Order: sequence, then structure tokens, then C-alpha cells
Amino acid sequence: MSITMDIPDGYVALPLEDIDGSISRTESMFAEIGPGTVSSAAPAVLQALKVLLTRVAQLNAVYCGLGRHSAADGQSISSNLVVSLNEYGERRNPRLTLADVLAARSSGGETFKNVEFIEVSGHPILMFDRTRTLPVPDLADRTSADPDEKVYQLEAIIPSSDGAAIVAIEFSTSFVEYGEEFVPMIAAMAASVVFAAPVTQPSTSSSLDL
Repeated sequence: MSITMDIPDGYVALPLEDIDGSISRTESMFAEIGPGTVSSAAPAVLQALKVLLTRVAQLNAVYCGLGRHSAADGQSISSNLVVSLNEYGERRNPRLTLADVLAARSSGGETFKNVEFIEVSGHPILMFDRTRTLPVPDLADRTSADPDEKVYQLEAIIPSSDGAAIVAIEFSTSFVEYGEEFVPMIAAMAASVVFAAPVTQPSTSSSLDL
């Protein structure tokens, strides 16, 4: 399976292949720069990033990126964006697939602040958000003694036309109070997802191929 989609402005893609090699090359670059605040913090940050990327890659991610944005009031916001692609059972009405996804997530004990089904050009999309408390990575330059922090997460689930596959888009930011400002951005990204034709057929899409 493959998809095309539009990545929002402000994101820098992180490697999901040759993760060890990419991290090693970046560590060498910082070592060549010499001592300094950034260089000293780099090893711990890069190792935490290595753990994150390895885990994300294991979850069938096709894209992972770090973003910087400006909120409506001018506040600079950082975020993480992960896109995964998975097979999801037999062919069926894609709306039934979304209902099954929501039921499975709810039965797993997850609670959501908002849940909404939307349609774009006849294509159904499931969106939900929540605020979670997650452990803070133990980095050398941490400024807070609190071991946990709140993170706003927004997810969009897009089924294939035959309901047998889904794309999951997950947007996360520690700027919880600004999280809902990015619902339109993720909705537009979800609406741009196209499940590409089999590789044996020509594709005419000009979007990002993943």
C-alpha cells in the first residue's frame, strides 16, 4: 500500500529508515562543532530521538516530522506529526471501518475530549482529541523538575474507499492551550490523503508519495 498527501507548512521530516546511521552522523557533526550549550545537550536529545523514531517506525509510520508554527496570538508553537498506514480487516463500507476504530479505541479505555465524523467530497474522516499526561524525557538541559507534562493530541483516521486500510494522522504538542487551533490544519491534511493505485499502475499524483 502507498498514499499521497499534503504535509502542512512548518514541518521537517525525520528519518524512519537507517535511523542509527542518521543519528550517528548527526552526533559526529555536533562533536566536530566543539564544546557548547547545544553540543553538550545533543547526545541526550539525539538518543531520546532515536528511541522515539525506532518506536514510531515499528508502528508502520510512513512519515514523522517536527514542526514550528505561530498561533493566532503570535506565540511560537512546536509540534510532532506522525502518519501511519495499516491494513484494517476485510473490505466493507469505510464508515463501518471508522465506527470499528472508534469502538476499539473506546473499549481500550481511552477517553476523548471531542469526537467528530466529517465528510470531505464524500470521503468520511474520524477526528478526535484529548489531553494526556506523559513522562518528560530525562535530558541534561531540563528546566522543570516535574517528571510529567500535559500533551494535547489530535488524531484523524482516514479509511480507504474499500474500508480495508486506514491512515492515522497524529498531531501532538505540549502547548495544550493552543492545540485546538490546529484542528483545521489537520482536517485539511486528512482531506488531502489519497490511497495510491497499485505500483504496477501509473500514478499521476503530484503530492508527497509515502
